[in-house]
Amino acid sequence: MGTRGTRARLALGMTVCATLVATMLATTAPGGAAAADDRPAERGIGSLLVTPGSLFIAGQQLTFEGDLGVSGVRTIHLEQHMGRIGDTWGVVEGFKAKTKPDGSFKFTYPAPSMFDITMRVAAKGASTSDWTFDAKSQDLTLSTPKLPGLDPNEVLMGVPFSILVDTTPTLVGRPDLPPPPLPGRVLTLQRRLDDNSWQTVATSVTGLLGNGAFLPTVADPGYVTYRVRQEDWNLTGDKVGWYPSFPFTVRVVDPLNPNRGRLTPDSAPSRPVDRDGEAPTTRGGQTAAKINKWGVSLWDFAWTYGESLTSKPARGTDRNGWWLDYSDGAGRVSKLNGQLAIDSGRNFKGAGDFGTTRATLRENPATYGRWETAFRIKRFEAGAGDYHAVLELVPEKASDYRCGTRNITVADVDAGGKTLDIGVRTPQGLQWTATRPIDIGTRSAALALELGKRHITWFVDGKVVGALRVRAAIPKVPMTLRLSLVGDGDEEMNHTQLLSDWERGWSLDRGKQITKGAPLKKSSYDATC
Repeated sequence: MGTRGTRARLALGMTVCATLVATMLATTAPGGAAAADDRPAERGIGSLLVTPGSLFIAGQQLTFEGDLGVSGVRTIHLEQHMGRIGDTWGVVEGFKAKTKPDGSFKFTYPAPSMFDITMRVAAKGASTSDWTFDAKSQDLTLSTPKLPGLDPNEVLMGVPFSILVDTTPTLVGRPDLPPPPLPGRVLTLQRRLDDNSWQTVATSVTGLLGNGAFLPTVADPGYVTYRVRQEDWNLTGDKVGWYPSFPFTVRVVDPLNPNRGRLTPDSAPSRPVDRDGEAPTTRGGQTAAKINKWGVSLWDFAWTYGESLTSKPARGTDRNGWWLDYSDGAGRVSKLNGQLAIDSGRNFKGAGDFGTTRATLRENPATYGRWETAFRIKRFEAGAGDYHAVLELVPEKASDYRCGTRNITVADVDAGGKTLDIGVRTPQGLQWTATRPIDIGTRSAALALELGKRHITWFVDGKVVGALRVRAAIPKVPMTLRLSLVGDGDEEMNHTQLLSDWERGWSLDRGKQITKGAPLKKSSYDATC
């Protein structure tokens, strides 16, 4: 495909950039770029061609080729633009190369994951035209052929049955699909255990068209839930992380007693319900870190390229940690459009949304510190129950958890509501809670918490919404972030996504600690479990 020029929608953003650049300091942008300074008045005279032009997924190796439009050996860098009004061009961290004497260049770089992000190659005094990227999302669907005399997704006890895997699906409402096939990519079939962990059953590989298949056998009647992971893909220079399917449930039928193991209608999952759609959300919001000068983060998950849930943070001075996914229903934790995505089910509308789905940060806890994340809710239906979108600090060690009695609720938002609950509990049966107004259904919010030795402070978009100075409320154990869509068991819920552009952590070493704010209400609760 030919070079795509600067889009009309970027014009206002570039005008703002030109008027503000003289006073702008270099800062870190959410997409992983630092603001570029020392900009020449005339830019964009060079050429840029990126191959493959459009059919790629985040983390695949792309080739950048072109020239700056000026001769001479120059050090070049990549710049990116997020495509929103008011955004500026920013330097992509960690990349430098040189042109040939005639001003030409050719190099490879991983594909970005965000939709509609624009890049260009630049040097002091010159740049190329820009190129807009629209990565295809990873996804995979599971199915089993319908057997004579059985309902869909029913299989026979003790008889091998097929689970068909499509890693290049075309789905309604998903213009970001299908992705290109990656023949030979390893597929892992996993079965959900009672404690919600996943047990590997078998492995396979994709064919030329990106399809795969498994032939499991189940010895007992009842319901069995599977998922398939397409594993890390690091061939031919690509750096693509693993990606899970949504949970897929089959009913195993005993032919001599067809009703054995069947759930009653009131407890069966995926009951249909009539619902209406809602408008999507947009981005926005200030951050507590910037306003209060928390400095460089210890860790920063940016989801910019081909990361998986077990990838380390993209930036920071303590780049440790990974995300553990949990689902006891139909939900999935994955990456979507440069964000951590917690999705309640496969279908945007209709039945199939139940259970609780979570993402928990592992192996980078802190007893005291600061945490902040972008938090965004998209509810696609109305008419059933609403999920609670919850951001918490929880003890990292299971022995410290005590049924949630040390949890700090950074935000608990009813997906269809206009309020945010905050609070903290102690193992002694005391709790402090508060409810604040918030309009999180039309935009994203930056939610933050500062945990000191004598205080806890809550922030929304950089503003303090609550503060507590009670030593008994401080957990005093290593804490970690957890994001959840909390459902109501097997009850059908409104399809919802919880999206987080980034998640970051800081120590208390930089900036001023904030200890004053609106108070929380003290009460008691039953701490037994």
